[in-house]
Formats: sequence, structure tokens, C-alpha cells
Amino acid sequence: MKKIHEIPDLLDWLFNTKPFQIVFSVICAVLIWFSVAVTTYKTTHVTFYEVPVSTELSGTVAEASGLSTVSCDVEKVTVQLEGNRSQIGRLTEKDVTAYLEVGNTSTTGEFNFSINVRSESDISFRAVSITPSTAKVRLDKIETRSYPVTAVFPNVKVSAGHVLNLENVVCEPSTIEITGPSAQLDEISKVEVYSGKSIEIDTLYSLYANEVRLYTEEGALMDTSQLKLNLQGKNFQISIPVMTQKELALTYDIRNAPNGFALNWLREKLHLSEESITLASQTNTAFLGDNWNLGFVALDSITLDFSENFELDLKSDYINKSGFQNVTLTLDAEGLDSKVFEVTEDNISIVNAPVGYDCQIITKNILVTVCGDEDALNELRTQDIIVTADLMNYDIHQNVGNANAIISFIPREEYTTDDNLVKVWATGTYRVSVSLSPEETETTTEEETETE
Repeated sequence: MKKIHEIPDLLDWLFNTKPFQIVFSVICAVLIWFSVAVTTYKTTHVTFYEVPVSTELSGTVAEASGLSTVSCDVEKVTVQLEGNRSQIGRLTEKDVTAYLEVGNTSTTGEFNFSINVRSESDISFRAVSITPSTAKVRLDKIETRSYPVTAVFPNVKVSAGHVLNLENVVCEPSTIEITGPSAQLDEISKVEVYSGKSIEIDTLYSLYANEVRLYTEEGALMDTSQLKLNLQGKNFQISIPVMTQKELALTYDIRNAPNGFALNWLREKLHLSEESITLASQTNTAFLGDNWNLGFVALDSITLDFSENFELDLKSDYINKSGFQNVTLTLDAEGLDSKVFEVTEDNISIVNAPVGYDCQIITKNILVTVCGDEDALNELRTQDIIVTADLMNYDIHQNVGNANAIISFIPREEYTTDDNLVKVWATGTYRVSVSLSPEETETTTEEETETE
């Protein structure tokens, strides 16, 4: 009990000490300041940094129009909020959400939207400042489209004598679905499935790839960060066919040349616009020789201004790798000339006459145009030109008609090569008039004698 009575004395002693008086005064001053502040200044400010900006369009006209936020140049903002001093202190950064004021926007395009903040808590506040206060936003429709793919494999090579059959490359799957903003989908001009594998092949080969590259119409590589490539975890299978390839010399035939004519000499005067052609085939045994024959020309059609066009007639087994579709054969007329000779009936004869018929030549002379070496023509004599009427296919039931004529030359040293081959030829076609009548038999003669 004695100690209880001593408490007042202790308190009296404390209040009289200077340190206690100082501490007590400070406490009282703080309490008085707090009371005045709460009573006089009911609101205060709070600042939050790096508040994420939501680009969701839920509940807006833009969402109802099928639009989505494609890009926004502001990701986070700094906000200063004002509210009741007794409540706003309970507000945390997680309670605040920054969002876009999209209003009634319903079209695609790029816009500058204001940024505002809200909270799901029951604490009331006012945004004093938002930094930055606006954002550049692109709105667009998100679509899914299907595109054909092209396989690209720059490091796949073929062994000698072979070539890639690029026209028949097969890529499976052959299409890909891409999801993204419609404006960016519109820019896609080509979709490539790329494989960088290095290998040398000589037969059909399959490789797998999953790298997809998108290109614009101008050939620029596109950024795919805003696009979803629906690969479904699958690789593309690229089947690459290989063909046998060979360069073939172009050749041609010269027909209707008489015996003893210098064909090799004339070939030196004839020139093809293309000397060779490169062909490819999926059949390894397609090329059994080293030449490709274009066709033929008739010797009697080769004049001094001769030019013959050959259109390439390739079978379905071949692919023309050279590109040209026509080849022209022309005559170099330097050192050549042309003359007309009048051949008389003495040098016109008949061959292949039908048995049992009397054949007579009606044509007395015929004009023959001869081309050839200029010096040879000067030495050529009319009597050395032989015209032969060939009755092989002649209609024997007609009395008088025309038969095909063959023009040949008697070889002479003056107008032949070292091999005694003639360096002149006749141009054009010729006909000889002939008459046929059945021969009288011995039986008929005896009957006529008896009658007499």
C-alpha cells in the first residue's frame, strides 16, 4: 500500500523533469497537428508507378463490331490518385487498372485513345494525372485464312547428269492456316516452307521442314509476331523429284538426194540457229544417243534463199531446259549460184515402166533450175543433166499423163569434190508427159492374120 501512495509523487517528479516535458510536448503537438489535418485536409494523394494498360475491348462497341487491339504503343503508366485520407491509404497498385477510352469506335484503323484508371475496390478516388495520358492504338479484325505454300530448299543439289524437277515438287500439307489482323493478312503474297538442309541427290528425295516465311508482293520478309501460324506441331514433307539431264546435238536429214551427191559438202553450207538442246527426263533410259533429230528437208527445196523452221516436237517424257521452241535452218549462199538449163528429149528417159505397156515420152525438152557451187555451175554441161520419168506410181489406165521426174547428174571432174561427188543439185519439182498403151501380143497378131 505504501508504494501505491508513492505513484503521485513519481508522476510529479517526471513532469518536473526537462526531458519528459520535451517528449510530452512533441507528442501533444503531433496529436494536435493530426487532429487539425484530418479535420481541415480530408483528402490526400497517392502515386503508383508502372501500372499495366489493359487493351481489352470487352463490352465496347469495338468488340461488338468484331475488332481487336492489334498494337498499343503504351504498356505501362504512372498514375497519381486523390481520395479520402482515411481510405485511400488502403489502396494498393494491384487494385488499380489502366484502360483505353475507345468510346464508340467501330472501324479498323489507327487511333489515339485517352487512358483512364479504375478499381474494383470500394474505395473512391479521382485520377489527378496519368502519364502518358494517351496511347496510339491500332484496331483490326482478327481472321483466319488459308494460304498455299511453296517449298524452298536452296542447299539441295543434284549429282552430275541430273536436274531437280521443280515443277513437280510436292509439299504436304500444301496449305497453311494463318490467324491475325485482316490488314496484315492482306499483305501476305507468298508463303514459303524453308529447309536449309545441305545434301546431294540423284533420285527422288523427301525432307522435312517447319520453318515458314511470309513475303509481301514486293518480296519483303514479313514480321510474324502478330500472326499465329497454325502448324499444329507438324512438319511439312517435301518430295523432290530428280530427272536425268543431257545435252544433245541437233541434227536433221536431207532427203531426195540422188546417188553421188555431196551431202557433207552441202551440210557445211547449212546452219542451224541452235546447235544443241538440253533435255531432262524422269526416265533414266530416255537418252540412248547423243543427238536429237529435228526432222528432214528435201534437197529440191533448198534454194539460194533457203530457210526452214523446225518446231520442236518433244514427247511428254521430256522437258526442254533450253527454253527455245523453234530452230531455223538456213543456207549460206556465199560461193553458190543458180542457173537454168534446157534439157532435151535425148537426156529424158523412163524407169519402172509397167510390164506389157508401150511407154512413150511426149515432153521434148524441160527447163531445170540447178543450184550449186559457182565454179561447178560454170563447168556443168546440159548433156550431163539426166531427167528420169519414174512410172512406179503411175496410173496405167490413163493413156496420156504426167510422171514425176528425177534429176541427176553425170559426175565429171570439173564439178565434183575430191571424192567424185557432185556439188550441184536441181531445185523444184518436175513432171514429164508420157503416153502408155498396151503392147500387142503374138496371139492377137495370129488371129488378125487368120481373119485376113
